[in-house]
Amino acid sequence: MAYFLTIDQGNSAAKLALWENDKAISHTVISQLTAAGVDVFVGDKPLRAALYCSVATEAQAVMDELKTLTHNVTRLSAAIPLPLKISYKSPCSLGADRIAAAAGAMAVCPGEQVLVVDIGTAVTYDVVTADGTFIGGNIAPGLKMRLDSLNRYTARLPLLNLPDSVDSTEPMLGTDTSSAMIRGALHGIAGAVSYYQSRLTAPTKVILTGGDARYIAPLCNFPLIVEEHLVDIGLNRILLYNEENK
Repeated sequence: MAYFLTIDQGNSAAKLALWENDKAISHTVISQLTAAGVDVFVGDKPLRAALYCSVATEAQAVMDELKTLTHNVTRLSAAIPLPLKISYKSPCSLGADRIAAAAGAMAVCPGEQVLVVDIGTAVTYDVVTADGTFIGGNIAPGLKMRLDSLNRYTARLPLLNLPDSVDSTEPMLGTDTSSAMIRGALHGIAGAVSYYQSRLTAPTKVILTGGDARYIAPLCNFPLIVEEHLVDIGLNRILLYNEENK
């Protein structure tokens, strides 16, 4: 049995997943992506192919290491064969993580239009149509960036950290400066999700992903899917598509 490896290098951590065809058999998150870390994660499992997605550094050492494990290693971009169409004026500037999340949305909700909301350092709101076309999306500051900016660009607002969890029964409005800032950041993104969904004319499923999706999901008063491994799922779907269409 040969396995597929997917690597999602984000702004603050890297997610690695090992796949047996379309079944994930192992996940891990590491703060710093290194060739040694990839080696430890893969162990003695033979790799059939690997796909690397990065919004951060080039990590050339990791790419070189992957090539010693399998000759079939690719860095994700809009230039490689994809199981979706990209209707975007500058496809080469489209983030690889957004491409992977869109492919993941197609796998999770086949044949349906999807609003994909990836909530991390930044928040992306992307739409994939029912026929598998990425039609575009928007980018906005994430939760921490919002809170940090309020402190940085004002004279008296404090520097705050996000709470450990969100209680959806708490009042929407803050009752002091700290709660006003935190709830403003949280409900600002939750409100944006609701707004984008309401403006889409076709029936649309909503998928939340990203490290901070857990903060926003309890605040949305409509059905949605939370899939923390959406980018991993999309990366594997792209790998399988390339293997099937060689």
